[in-house]
Amino acid sequence: MAQWEKRFIYSRPAEERVFLSRTPVPGAVCERCGESEIARYPAANHQGPRIITRCQSCFHIVSVRRPVADDMWPPFRAVAYDWEPSFAERRGRDEQTRD
Repeated sequence: MAQWEKRFIYSRPAEERVFLSRTPVPGAVCERCGESEIARYPAANHQGPRIITRCQSCFHIVSVRRPVADDMWPPFRAVAYDWEPSFAERRGRDEQTRD
């Protein structure tokens, strides 16, 4: 299977329950509480899909960033998700912001 196909073709989950795994960030320390229990995980918020790095003790958000292709998030993302907008689409967006 080609690398790009892995992002768009998903098989039925084998697990009975689907869960979110939080990946520990080694060496990171929370600037608010000083704990080293920092994890990153995908989330969907009002700005769209994001990868959040957060302290698991005090829930202080260390960073929020847009996902890259290697993050495999969001599931079932559109093929054109990371494409640059066309000239016509950029022009349309510019005209909307002027009104």
